Amino acid sequence: MNTPKVKFTDFPLSKEIDWIYGFLFQDKWGWGKYIIKKHPEIKKVFYFKTEAERIEFLRRYIVKFKIKNQKLIETKKTIYQKEWQKIERDFFVALAEILQIDWPKNRKTIRAMISINPICHRFLNGWSFSIFYNYKKISHAMEVIMHESCHFLYFEKWKKLYPKMDSKKFESPHIEWHLSEIIAPIILNDFRIQKLLKQRAVFYPAHEKIKIGDKTAPKHLSDLYKKIVGKEKTSMNF
Repeated sequence: MNTPKVKFTDFPLSKEIDWIYGFLFQDKWGWGKYIIKKHPEIKKVFYFKTEAERIEFLRRYIVKFKIKNQKLIETKKTIYQKEWQKIERDFFVALAEILQIDWPKNRKTIRAMISINPICHRFLNGWSFSIFYNYKKISHAMEVIMHESCHFLYFEKWKKLYPKMDSKKFESPHIEWHLSEIIAPIILNDFRIQKLLKQRAVFYPAHEKIKIGDKTAPKHLSDLYKKIVGKEKTSMNF
């Protein structure tokens, strides 16, 4: 089976500034607090009144931080890549089996861009995502790589099932985006993926507050997934 390779690169400065700025000033979920927790000094950005001043502050902060922590960032990048290569093909094969779709032959690379931002984001058009540079547990980094990579094949399947769907709905705040973020941890908690990840994947706290009947949305969809997978295992004589 054709499977992609994850290539670990640096996060472009302009893109890093844009996303940190967005989470601090435009995000309605309150995720900016996670950036401030990792970078307390970044709170000074709120002292500036204009967007131009804020962006310039963030640019200087990010450049200075990366220079100061360059050795650690490069070390972590190497560790992430080394550990990921151990499970890469097995994960991609299992994911294709779960989603029942082959990896596109024209998509050979997924870029994992090392970022100082603890909030990770995926970019569907470029098949790339950001990943925090300093996870204390390597298993957390592996979960992020799996989670974000899952989105790329998941939406390939979605486009196959619903070819007329406007791809703009794959992004926040559309329900299709919310569903993808709930489904990703469910897939990572599949027994075939757990053999590789070996820790339970987590859901966004905001999604745990959504109810479907008397269950949370993650619980409702997880139970539905288990029923479907259980029937597949029976029919395949697992």
